Amino acid sequence: MSQRLRRATLIACSATAVLGLAACGPDNANPSATAAAPTASAGAASSAGAASSTAPAPGPAAGTAGLPNGNKLNAMLLAASALPQKLKLDPSGTKSTGDGFNPPLSPSAVPAPKVCDMLNGTGWINAAGINAASFAQNNYTDESQDMFAQELDAYRGNDAQTVMANLKKALTACHTFTVAQNGQNYTATVALQSLPGVGDEALQAVITSPDWTGGSTLVAARVGSVVVATYDNDQSNTGTAGVALTKTLVKNAASAH
Repeated sequence: MSQRLRRATLIACSATAVLGLAACGPDNANPSATAAAPTASAGAASSAGAASSTAPAPGPAAGTAGLPNGNKLNAMLLAASALPQKLKLDPSGTKSTGDGFNPPLSPSAVPAPKVCDMLNGTGWINAAGINAASFAQNNYTDESQDMFAQELDAYRGNDAQTVMANLKKALTACHTFTVAQNGQNYTATVALQSLPGVGDEALQAVITSPDWTGGSTLVAARVGSVVVATYDNDQSNTGTAGVALTKTLVKNAASAH
């Protein structure tokens, strides 16, 4: 190609609110899902991997003792003042489970053909196929489609460790994958590495293509039962500024434990 493309960012609903009120979610309402800010739409949605027809276990709060709810997670998110000035809050991407918790669901593996597509956007944690007990998220964007998306998810039992393992498997399997954009297919490459000393465990993945300007950096870090997930899409570089922002977000999560 004679001209490299601006990479389109997939705005995905959170995988962590199985029942929701958002337009991209199912019709049944979840009274626990509320907006994390007054300007946000209330609710979130299920992912292809985390949502399933499995009936919830009895008791919507089962196994949530000691876990932060959505309001507490929302307080840990980076404020606008911590982000580059050019990025502005996107109210449509601001959601949380509020003062409640999602009902527990059995894990549901993401179909292999969909895994790589799920890595190409803000809801990339969906690829883990594990439903969280609570979450908070928001997105900051600019007119050039630069973006920093941040999400905190609290998990029951050992689910947070499973999420990290599943994300590593997904990113490894998708080392090279195809992205459809503007009716054309492009080859993307994932460069995966661990991030020692960040939380209890952490990984970083940089997604690039010779046909795109810039690239995206995905970071996931576990702090106890909470997983921090960020997505930094930058049209001028690979989005590595998101790593430093994520480290600050991890410190926020650690200080609240």
